[in-house]
Amino acid sequence: MSIKKDKKFEKLDNDFAKMQSLLFEQFEILDEVTNNGLADVDKKLVETFNRNEEKIDLYELKMSDNIIQTIGLQQPMASDLRLLVSYFRMIGHVERIGDQLNNVMRFFHKMDPPTIPDNHKDSVLNMLSLSEKMVRKALISFEDGDREYAIWTLKTDEIVDEMQSKIVKRMVRKNSPKGSEPTEIFNLINFSSILGNIERIADNATNIAEASIYYQQGIDLRHKDLPEEK
Repeated sequence: MSIKKDKKFEKLDNDFAKMQSLLFEQFEILDEVTNNGLADVDKKLVETFNRNEEKIDLYELKMSDNIIQTIGLQQPMASDLRLLVSYFRMIGHVERIGDQLNNVMRFFHKMDPPTIPDNHKDSVLNMLSLSEKMVRKALISFEDGDREYAIWTLKTDEIVDEMQSKIVKRMVRKNSPKGSEPTEIFNLINFSSILGNIERIADNATNIAEASIYYQQGIDLRHKDLPEEK
């Protein structure tokens, strides 16, 4: 069943679509910051980023209240209740992804200069791009009932984890010579924090995928291994 075709959830679906649109605009802005450095990005983009973060938070509150009222007042049937629970989980994960993108931007502000070193830039951009793709596929899985997209997202999380580990190891090896200046060490710490938040975006994408599978099949995969394909 496509959620978009269910009139009972039309308002909820429209708000969720707006929330997603804001989230992916955040990805686009952060991609530009990662590619060009914060100092060379139009300040209006950063202002838009900050406004979007506030809007995402407001949508999360609005939709959460809507779901709670629907459950309390309408006493939905089991299938509709499962959908509402899945929605409730998802909007929380989307809001947290927004927070993590905001954390990445915050660590850029702390770096001096506020840019990714050239020898790590492609790796970070690839990691950010793959995390965004995971979020997109997980959300598509929920909206279109596509189990394969959900499974792909769950399996891809390990790839992002490995990417983070490799970049951090290379970063420490190449950028921590003896007698390093305090600024260089500080940048390394902030850079590691940026990578950690991108990795947590991928983790939340897997949470969305798990909620999608819960809606589609009633199977709760939280804190469990992915079952073998039959």
